[in-house]
Amino acid sequence: MNSALLLRPQAYPEPKYVPDDACIMCNKRPANICNHCRSVWYCSKPCREGDWASHQILCESFANQKPRPSPAHKRAIFFPPGEEKPQLVWVPCRGSGAGRDGEVCDVKDYIGDGNMGALIVNHNPLTNRKLGGTYRKGKPRGGSIHIYYRETFLVDGSALNWSVFTSVNRSGGVPHHTWRGPIIVLREKMPNRYDDINLGDFRHIMDFFLVHNRNMMLLLPPLTDSYGPALHPISYVLGFGLLLFCYIWFYKM
Repeated sequence: MNSALLLRPQAYPEPKYVPDDACIMCNKRPANICNHCRSVWYCSKPCREGDWASHQILCESFANQKPRPSPAHKRAIFFPPGEEKPQLVWVPCRGSGAGRDGEVCDVKDYIGDGNMGALIVNHNPLTNRKLGGTYRKGKPRGGSIHIYYRETFLVDGSALNWSVFTSVNRSGGVPHHTWRGPIIVLREKMPNRYDDINLGDFRHIMDFFLVHNRNMMLLLPPLTDSYGPALHPISYVLGFGLLLFCYIWFYKM
């Protein structure tokens, strides 16, 4: 397929809820848990091997993560812009106050002060898997993925987030959005109630980064040189076209 062609929007079937202990790659049950991190399930050797390039990024870190600082802390995945690998971190959460039910997780130490944006991922279109927002007998099932980022990353000089790009590349693809600045991801089990994120969620995050903006951006990776910020290859094409136009205008007219 020509990488310079725009993808047309795809119609995905209605996602179905699948428990966490189903295979992360194909949704089948029964499945076996990873013996090392004990945080993600696979139904077969091909599925385990298919996810290994992505899973190994955090498997060892998950198995040896430092103890929870307090019962109020929740596990999250932090994507620092200046490093090639994401990190598992403990984020403090507290009651929302003002007589309201729920809790608020403090991510300012990772995102910084200022406006913060959020993307909520409720399903994985690549595996047709509903992640959260479902209930059974009044109890929540699964968990939505909340991606928090610096909302002003386009104008505040935020650096390209290499931990996102390298993780997605190792997972077998190229992100179609230029992620910049720090990003932290939490798992919400019900509205304003958070849970520890797991490595099954990490696979869903990678799939989200793979498909986000896929229908709107060219299938070309961003380029970076040592003299400036990352540029999409289409920028070079447009720049060359402008130079060619100027040459024809001044010398051929």
